Amino acid sequence: ILTRLPAQSVCRFKCVSKTWKSLICDPHFVTSYIVHNSSSSSWIIVDRFVTESKEKVTQFNPAQNPNISSLSANHHRLIYEPVTSEWKPTKNPPVIVASSNGLLLFSFHIERDPFEKNPNQFSHRKTDFVLVVINPVTGEWVPLPKPEDSINKLNSVGFMSRLDCSCNGVVEKFIVVEYQPIVGSDSGSLLCFSSDTGKWVDKPASYMLGMHFWRAEGVFEFAGRFFWVDLSCGVITWDDDDPFRGVEEEKEMARCRFIPLPKGCRKPFNTLKLEDERDIFGAGGYIHYMEMFRKGDYVLTLWRLKDFESGVNEWNLVYNLSRVDVECVLCCGVDKSLPRPCFIHPFDVDIVFFSTEDRIFSYNLQTQKVEADASFTGHKYVIPFVLPCWPTLLPPRLYAAYAKEEGNELFKNKKFDEAINCYSRSIALSRTAFAYANRALAYLKVCRFREAEDDCTESLKLHGEYFKVYARRAIARKELGNLEGSMEDIDYALKLEPLNKAMKEQHAEIKILLEKVGTFLDSSDPKGIIYIGFEQSAYLL
Repeated sequence: ILTRLPAQSVCRFKCVSKTWKSLICDPHFVTSYIVHNSSSSSWIIVDRFVTESKEKVTQFNPAQNPNISSLSANHHRLIYEPVTSEWKPTKNPPVIVASSNGLLLFSFHIERDPFEKNPNQFSHRKTDFVLVVINPVTGEWVPLPKPEDSINKLNSVGFMSRLDCSCNGVVEKFIVVEYQPIVGSDSGSLLCFSSDTGKWVDKPASYMLGMHFWRAEGVFEFAGRFFWVDLSCGVITWDDDDPFRGVEEEKEMARCRFIPLPKGCRKPFNTLKLEDERDIFGAGGYIHYMEMFRKGDYVLTLWRLKDFESGVNEWNLVYNLSRVDVECVLCCGVDKSLPRPCFIHPFDVDIVFFSTEDRIFSYNLQTQKVEADASFTGHKYVIPFVLPCWPTLLPPRLYAAYAKEEGNELFKNKKFDEAINCYSRSIALSRTAFAYANRALAYLKVCRFREAEDDCTESLKLHGEYFKVYARRAIARKELGNLEGSMEDIDYALKLEPLNKAMKEQHAEIKILLEKVGTFLDSSDPKGIIYIGFEQSAYLL
């Protein structure tokens, strides 16, 4: 019975009792629900520029008329205030950059310190981007850390997630990648973020267009790969079978490949308003190129590239419609302007969506009829958002990494007790050697040496060659009076880094303490016990 109910209602039933919660959270039930509802996927049209209401709540702005193809969804509200409370937002609205598996990647414009990168050098760049991954169904959100090298163009930022095969409804990991070509050379870079590592890396990449100025007019995910779009010439794809593995191998050159537009469709790079008459999509097993233009008469063409992996790059002209065929489309135009191609139906590649200044409509290329038409008060840049049949959950490791980074900031501000709470939250979400090591250092700062020793031991169980943890446990054991245990940790740390000057000094100090303890035991003179404090490193991971 539960598998026949809407997912939102089923999730609310978790509050009925512990038995119901256990049943609904069971992976077997989730699998059964997904299988039973996989054929009834729904989706909505989303305005990429999110409006802000007086209550400081951002809200999707989907088309109101439910007769546009298969639209069926309630408005999902996203909390706006907590996301931006730590930043100084600008007047620019938040932007939906991309979507994947029920998650949305948002961009917030914030004020930028002109001396942020270099205190001795002024930058004219007044704003910066903060990326946030949001689940609009569950209300979960988590901001991504700012990369050392700034994001150049949001239109070049791609977003891809992978579901956990053993636990349906949970995102195992995701990556965010921006392609940054160096015009005039044969190289560029991929600015990559991985939820597994929680950090940004610069990965070398190739650029094969020489002096062509890359326009960066969008990016889409198709067949597990990224495709960066330049509407004047074609697309560049990261030619890696597994981008998730490719991000981890940050020093390896990313193999990129250029796929040109169909013959005769290429334009000079400085051609204006190409986005108003053409677009490239990935859907239904094909890469689609659609163009609507005036060539003595109005013409609508649709090309499909199926076997892009072969490298042949052979486009097939599927539809070539004249003015008579697209008359109903032109009737939807405003002031004799062409309707703008937006996207292809997520589940039917023969249905194309167009937008004008105040309307959005779908057009069936086979029947050559407008199937649905509705008023639309948002921006003309809209995207389809497929609603998952079961609420997608963000990877716990990402929350853990975010909590750890929050703890690091508190530690740097000498708020040690608050930092300990953040590290504890990180450990509860995902046990990592780094979180245990950082909490151990915070415990040392507040003289909780027993807890520090225990955390160091847990960290070494996860990472047995962790030099800093041996150094920190040596401090904790020394303060607890376990000088022999402290010496053992120092000896092992010196095996890992034999030339470490600080550890050599600590070894000498512990040796002196052991000798004095031995002297005390021989003479029974309690004044022979002394303690020498160690300089505690505040270096965090």
